[in-house]
Amino acid sequence: MKTLRNFRFVAFVIVLLATDVVMVSTSFAGGDNYSPRLVGMGRAFTASSRGLDAVGVNPANLALDDRNATVTLNLIPLGLSAGSDFINLKIYNDFFTGIPDPVNPEKRIPKFLTEDDKDKLLELFPGGVARTQFKFESAPIGLSLQIGNFGFALVPSVQSSFSLDLEKEYLELPLRGFPANKEYTLDKTAVNGQAVAEVNASFAYILPFVLPMVSDISVGLGIKYLQGLAFAATDHYNGTIKTYANNINPYGEDFPDSTVVDLNFLQWVAAMNPDDPQPVGSGMGYDIGIVATIMNHIQFGASITNIGSIKWDKNTKAIIGRSHMALTAPASNKAEQDQFKDAFKGETVDTTGFEFDLPTAINIGVAVQLDDIFEWMPFRWL
Repeated sequence: MKTLRNFRFVAFVIVLLATDVVMVSTSFAGGDNYSPRLVGMGRAFTASSRGLDAVGVNPANLALDDRNATVTLNLIPLGLSAGSDFINLKIYNDFFTGIPDPVNPEKRIPKFLTEDDKDKLLELFPGGVARTQFKFESAPIGLSLQIGNFGFALVPSVQSSFSLDLEKEYLELPLRGFPANKEYTLDKTAVNGQAVAEVNASFAYILPFVLPMVSDISVGLGIKYLQGLAFAATDHYNGTIKTYANNINPYGEDFPDSTVVDLNFLQWVAAMNPDDPQPVGSGMGYDIGIVATIMNHIQFGASITNIGSIKWDKNTKAIIGRSHMALTAPASNKAEQDQFKDAFKGETVDTTGFEFDLPTAINIGVAVQLDDIFEWMPFRWL
């Protein structure tokens, strides 16, 4: 009966965490996610990006020649990236596809996990935390001009992404269950997110002088007008789940076996109203960059991107969680199930606006056109 109770409670926890805990996080940096040229070069964009590829990553490159093109144009490029430490193909094949039936090898039957199997699954969490992330970008249209020593680009775009950090306890809990005197810590849970519409106007200029062994010094500035579409951020998240054996619960109640849950978290949320789809935040962002040619063959670039912030001041909510409870029969007690679920949901209340910085980044890169140095090399080698 105790095993059945633990199994049902574990299943309840899994469903609860899947539906109530997962939120989103973000970081974005220009069009490095939807440019085939930049993705194909491993996003080595700081010194080598040209034309519209320079927008959002190093605006100084806009003033440099882009394959003899005065105008470059983008039409509806899309970019998508996703990744997770939480699972990989080998783990999936080893543990989630079953094993051949000894009686009928054409069929597959469930695989029962050994302790060694469970240890291998928990190794998926490097440093005890697994990250899952997703990013999507699209620019309906983009235009850049390069005339003489000047460069200019105008690009509207939509960027959304998320990342989710989960401690190994989220997997250990269903694998190990609730042995006596066990503590699960959830403090490193990271749940944040945003979706932003952006209009980026970038400018670049090649300075009219040279330095010893340095030429084609170009400086650039990008100005971004930002409209926030959705946002979620976790201010803090502290949580523990502890199990106690007979009569040693420290809270004084005479529980034969008890599971004590303590949660304390605060999340900020803002989202558009479907009935009135107006932006819920606004802000400004800036990119600055420089690029120069050293000894005629080495291209050096540096930039600082996403300087600025967004203020979220419409439809803003705070999700507050402060719970302490001791559960004895959550598998069969409906009241305890509801209490446990409500604890992870927290209480949602209206709140005033809040402001968060953009994910500012410093980028440094060097590029060399090898076939300019070694003329015997076939093709182009950057």
